[in-house]
Amino acid sequence: MTTDVSKVEPVIERPRPGRPHSEKTLAIIFPHSDDFSIATGGLIAKLIDEGYTGYFIRTTNDEMDSFDLSVGETVQRNEKDTQEMARILGIKQVLDLNYRNHYLDEVPPTEIRSRLVLLFRMLKVDTVVTFDPWGHYEENPDHYVTAQAVEAACWMAGGHLDEPEQIEAGLRPYTVTDRYYYARGPQLVNRVVDISPYVEKKLEAICANRTQVGNMVNSMRARLAAQGLKLPILDTDDETAIRNYAETILMEESRHIGRMYGLEYAEKYHYFVSADEAVHRFARAYIEKNAVPVD
Repeated sequence: MTTDVSKVEPVIERPRPGRPHSEKTLAIIFPHSDDFSIATGGLIAKLIDEGYTGYFIRTTNDEMDSFDLSVGETVQRNEKDTQEMARILGIKQVLDLNYRNHYLDEVPPTEIRSRLVLLFRMLKVDTVVTFDPWGHYEENPDHYVTAQAVEAACWMAGGHLDEPEQIEAGLRPYTVTDRYYYARGPQLVNRVVDISPYVEKKLEAICANRTQVGNMVNSMRARLAAQGLKLPILDTDDETAIRNYAETILMEESRHIGRMYGLEYAEKYHYFVSADEAVHRFARAYIEKNAVPVD
């Protein structure tokens, strides 16, 4: 008998006391820093607070995301913003792959995958957070290319014959055990994370992306002005407008998800343990019960 997974009630993941993940490593892999602070900033703050050592792997250089800056200025400002956002969330290090923004689909998938396998092994990554490679109706090629490369790299990082030059260089296979996938469109959701204690940190992290969120603010101002309109929350200095926009509009998804599940603020994911790790757990349980001394 099969289970209709679309009807499975999501698990509510709540904040855990102490530092239960103090020996674990978290990799957050997104093409743009605003993506992950807006979509997953609460989860990241929670996991790091619970003991994870966090790394942000940014796959693009964000050269396309500003309102009125040159390409060079855009890259520089976004790099600076990313570092500040990482500091706020307690992320140990930002690792930039620096592919061109919006052109990630022209990069050989095997190249991105190989670089990620190296990082997963080098950092000994246990858990990843990224876009859902199976998310529907995703428009941005940077998003789905990153997600597909991450999924393959998670699986291959544990293989003793994959990327043999890395093994020769002294890196050992390392299995990424669990993943949180986020999608902007329809998604099979099986995990809802209560981020209520981390709302202010998430909001602060979003606002640290001043160049990218500032682009959203100024673009909206321009569209409204063309219609002879304005929004009072944006009719102020840029810093205040960015916070108002983040708090009123960008945080609304977290409020909406929270209301759906009886929480103040929440984020939703497709979460799963890797197939290899699941098999290993069954094997360990079997060995525990059945292994006997060698004569």
